[in-house]
Amino acid sequence: MGEITSEDRAFARLALKNNFLTRDQVKECFRVLRNDETGLSRFEDVAVHQTFLTNDQATAVGVAYRRLKKDSEKRKWSIKGYEVYGKLGEGGLGVVLKAKQTSMNRLVALKILHKRWLDDEEFKQRFLVEARLVGKLSHQNLIKVYDVGREEWKLYFSMEYVEGETIEQIIEREGALAVEQAVDLTIQTLRAIKYISRFDIVHCDIKPSNVMVTNDGVAKLGDFGFVKSNIEVEVTEEGSVLGTPDYISPEQAMGKDVDWRSDVYSLGITLYHMLAKRPPFDGTVSTIMRSHIRDDLPNLREVNPDVPEALVKVLRRMAAKNPDDRYTEIKDLFEDLEAIKLKEKNKALGDDMRQSELAELLRLEKEKARDRQREALELQQQLKRMTTLFWGVAAVAGIAVLVCLFLAFQLRK
Repeated sequence: MGEITSEDRAFARLALKNNFLTRDQVKECFRVLRNDETGLSRFEDVAVHQTFLTNDQATAVGVAYRRLKKDSEKRKWSIKGYEVYGKLGEGGLGVVLKAKQTSMNRLVALKILHKRWLDDEEFKQRFLVEARLVGKLSHQNLIKVYDVGREEWKLYFSMEYVEGETIEQIIEREGALAVEQAVDLTIQTLRAIKYISRFDIVHCDIKPSNVMVTNDGVAKLGDFGFVKSNIEVEVTEEGSVLGTPDYISPEQAMGKDVDWRSDVYSLGITLYHMLAKRPPFDGTVSTIMRSHIRDDLPNLREVNPDVPEALVKVLRRMAAKNPDDRYTEIKDLFEDLEAIKLKEKNKALGDDMRQSELAELLRLEKEKARDRQREALELQQQLKRMTTLFWGVAAVAGIAVLVCLFLAFQLRK
């Protein structure tokens, strides 16, 4: 038996309303679809096959249907002050739309929360407060939040629209990333984590689909829908979790308090995904979360032998089950990742290039040394001038005191 979809019914209603088909012809097309008599799966194709519609008529109705559907979608998500162009994506928390903020005449990514999150008044208020807090942040590796608000049932915030693609999209297109590229994107995302940690903010949803990479290669962490300092993990249905199970930290999965080390764990799992083409654990939501709590990471070098052992060690420390076993200082993680990135870069260069690069580094160091000498000399000269000026002023002051004393002595006479 064939399946009749909502799109088939909508197409049929539109063709009927505009007198392209009769009711009997619509019924016949549905009968053919149900019985799967032609092997065709769409109503419009069956209508053409039955000669009820010409190809041109079917195309015209199809174009009109898609336009009406798009307009209906725009009306559904419309918010005052924004012109919605279309949907960019949809996740467990809400839908993301491409729109124009009319007051500023700029493109934005507009995120609107799903209705199912609106039953909890505390959650709504917390979302607005935290989104406004994020809106005050500014960093080159963060997607900027412009506006936060509520219109009718819709809670929303608008963000910087980034021309580029997510790390997840890059992986889907290219497969496992080169070690140097993966480490570079990790370092950039870590800069964003370090910045927000200064404000006691934990992102709580670090994952490949939440890191945009611009056309210039700049990584920008976005989607602060889950941002919290203390998060309660709430599974509402299979596949729906506050936080993403594939990348969630053990403490977040267990509903414990989290800090920046939770984001480092999720970043480590994201790094694993970049190098292995997939997250480390699979299965149902509950199975994956249990694995994050109990199971060691699979051996990355078995999946990707090109990954250096030094990076495997860094990754294991980032993704340690106990937060106390992870990095205690972000700067230490930076240093380890930068060292690996430099080794990978040198490995990719030939001997001549390495010598050329070394020569360039030596030249730059010599220039820096000369600059430091010039600065020291200028400071010395400035100090000498200030000393001369001081003694000159002191001498004038001394003479003035003597003159005053002399005049006072004369007056006493």
